[in-house]
Amino acid sequence: MRRRQFLGFSAAAGVVLAQDKQDEVIATATQDTTPRVAIVLSSFKEGSDHDGTSLPGLADPQPPGAGLTSAQVNAMARAAIDLAATRGGDFASTVETEDWVVIQTRIRPRQPHVRGSVADPRIVRAVISYLVENKKGLRFTVAGSAPETAWASEWEGEFGGLSYRKMVEELTQSHRGIRFEILDLGSADTVELPVPGGAVAGKNPGGVYAIPKVIQQCDRVISVAPLATDPAMGVALSMANYLGISKGDPAKLGAPDEVLIDLFGYHPADFAIAGGCWGLEGDGDSPVHHNLILAGALAPCVDAVAATAMGFNATELRFLNLADQKGYGINDVDLIWTRGNEPDEARREFKKPSRWRPAA
Repeated sequence: MRRRQFLGFSAAAGVVLAQDKQDEVIATATQDTTPRVAIVLSSFKEGSDHDGTSLPGLADPQPPGAGLTSAQVNAMARAAIDLAATRGGDFASTVETEDWVVIQTRIRPRQPHVRGSVADPRIVRAVISYLVENKKGLRFTVAGSAPETAWASEWEGEFGGLSYRKMVEELTQSHRGIRFEILDLGSADTVELPVPGGAVAGKNPGGVYAIPKVIQQCDRVISVAPLATDPAMGVALSMANYLGISKGDPAKLGAPDEVLIDLFGYHPADFAIAGGCWGLEGDGDSPVHHNLILAGALAPCVDAVAATAMGFNATELRFLNLADQKGYGINDVDLIWTRGNEPDEARREFKKPSRWRPAA
């Protein structure tokens, strides 16, 4: 029995039992709380939900190692966004008409021309366009820790000649009355605030960080990152983008896993996307081609499924264990509802970082 069938059988059995106890409403509410994560390979042709409902695939499926056009990447991203919908509503329902939306993205200034070190701007464009088409959001800030030269770079044609700066200019021209901008978090105005719920980082007993005001003041945060390994944490996915919001050297405040959880607590992502066409393996500096996009409303759950697809055991990643303990999202992949491709279909073994060790 496949994992999806097993979960579906378990859910159905729970509903029957609830009906026997005349407690169907409670059962439905419980079922609705199950976190969902979409898994979309470029080869996704069709799928089925837990109840057997058919899920439409991509109109132009391609092998996971194939080169993709911008249109094909856009189709993958939109499919992932649609499949990440819950019974409570789709992605657009999480954003109000006049909201200020910050999209955290990933650019590594030290290795700007290494494939996999940059979050695909075509995915970011798909996210913004999806919301604008649904008349959601009045201001969009694409944020990350990177200098102007990085935002303007076309990455040697890797993304179809699209740079972040060009993307913002095109969106501004196409959608008058909506504000689009780029922000280097490293130079953004900050405010010192204590960590909500208390700090985890051992070297920061006061629990105070200087965080960008934009993170505190915006209405929604969406985090987009490529699949990448990390020498210290094992993987650096959607949650790792939060390490870029801290002023100074995070290592002076504690272990990266702990600092990450502290910073995530200031404004947990309202939606997360991990993946693209290129990622990084080994010590986070070796490109790997794997056309995969994952999406969901809970970043820790998205990262847990993404890490599993990369060949990691999500329960051995300390930052995900800490996120689970803080109540941000579970890291037990068997308890996460996946839609689209099966987790096993999406799996590709990424080389592990040489110095990283699994959490005890």
